[in-house]
Amino acid sequence: MIFPVLKDLARLLDAITLEQEDLPTPCDEFDVRTLRLHLLGWLDYFQAALADPAGDVRPDPEARVNEDRSDGRSDDFAAVIEKLDATLRAALDDAVATRSVNVPRLGGAYPGSAVIDLLLVEVLGHGWDLAQATGLEWQPDPAAAAHALAVLQAMVKPEYRGPGLPFGLEVPVSADAPALDRLVAFTGRDPGWAPRGNQPDRSL
Repeated sequence: MIFPVLKDLARLLDAITLEQEDLPTPCDEFDVRTLRLHLLGWLDYFQAALADPAGDVRPDPEARVNEDRSDGRSDDFAAVIEKLDATLRAALDDAVATRSVNVPRLGGAYPGSAVIDLLLVEVLGHGWDLAQATGLEWQPDPAAAAHALAVLQAMVKPEYRGPGLPFGLEVPVSADAPALDRLVAFTGRDPGWAPRGNQPDRSL
């Protein structure tokens, strides 16, 4: 279910305009520009891990955020996503789902299936962040969001939540809320978040 979500992400990133790059996002530390760079950096990281599961050499996922961009240089996000898509397909053909994948920034080595699940969580969550910030459409497959939520519910411990930690405190939502709302609420985001004074137009 990751491949359609990657296509959705490519469409979302393509629709973000230069004028939207300074908008705030649900991730307080990032505006739209830096959140996009953060996400692309993590896509680089997952791509490297899936290309060489046992390897120790991994890119810094925050390298794009920390680079000097004073020259106005932008990132070819489509190429990043295409490379990840191709690597993931090849890795799955090589049975990566049942192999151990070394991801030191995430705490060690995990089964490939778990690493792909974490990639799905990353894309769904930050895709939602960017859509909320810009008013663009983000409607990934509800089954993908429900799967990502189940992954986090099985993984996240209370000690993982709080200031400076990977997750905020869970935001209460209705049990029959859409799967994506329940996913972002579980990570500590408010599903009703919108830029102050703005109303999303929901057109891509």
